[in-house]
Amino acid sequence: MPPLPYRLCAIDLDDTLLGPDHQISARNARAVAAAIAKGVTVVLASGRMHESTLIFARQLGLDTPVISYHGALVKHARTGEVWWHERLPGDLGAVVLDYCSEHSLHLNFYLNDHLYVAAYTPWIKLYHERTSSPFEVLPDFYVTLRGAAPTKLIIIDTPETTDRLLPYFQDLFADSLYITKSNVEYLEFTSPNVNKGRALEMVAHRFGFTAADTIAFGDSWNDVPMLQWAGLGVAVGNARPEVIAVADRVIGRSEEDGVGVALEEIFGLT
Repeated sequence: MPPLPYRLCAIDLDDTLLGPDHQISARNARAVAAAIAKGVTVVLASGRMHESTLIFARQLGLDTPVISYHGALVKHARTGEVWWHERLPGDLGAVVLDYCSEHSLHLNFYLNDHLYVAAYTPWIKLYHERTSSPFEVLPDFYVTLRGAAPTKLIIIDTPETTDRLLPYFQDLFADSLYITKSNVEYLEFTSPNVNKGRALEMVAHRFGFTAADTIAFGDSWNDVPMLQWAGLGVAVGNARPEVIAVADRVIGRSEEDGVGVALEEIFGLT
């Protein structure tokens, strides 16, 4: 058997491996299974919470760690072993919490892989429809969670609002928090030590792989560090322009099974 061109493959979920129906297509699933059968180590790398990423890892039968929350949590899909977990400092989380309270903004608060919200709003309805993530409406949300150290926070609002708030919070926190967008409506906050690239590097090194051994697929702003670290960074055709700009290769769109087609070609799958 000829040597594998890449030994580790990291794949983003939404708008990359998943189609518009938020599901894995049959062709993508077959291609992932065939790559694993050839000896490729496949990991999912998502901005989603672990619980809603794990669903797809199980569908694919992965026996590998899941990278979730943009890399804030790396937890094995089968054993549940935590390889890495980095939380936001509670005092900085409180600043975001207070801002959202004062400006009536919807906030997702992720604590111990549980999603809390202050109220059922159109924004959590949108988020739940996209991700199926379980959530809890918490009485006294702003009081109860103040000072807690979450894994991640998301402000969900119109693209115009999140675009306006992005530079505001980047200036406010400087290097104290990592602030990114995974979707036009989502403004996301994690520890400054967190991004998909760092998480993928840690996973690769634990397996004994290098960047040159690694291929990564993504579509959105939060995928940029991962695509830049991997030996081959691949953007789907529907990726954000900023992602396409840093990618080594651009493939078909997510709704065209772009990941599956690329895996078939790269690894010689039949």
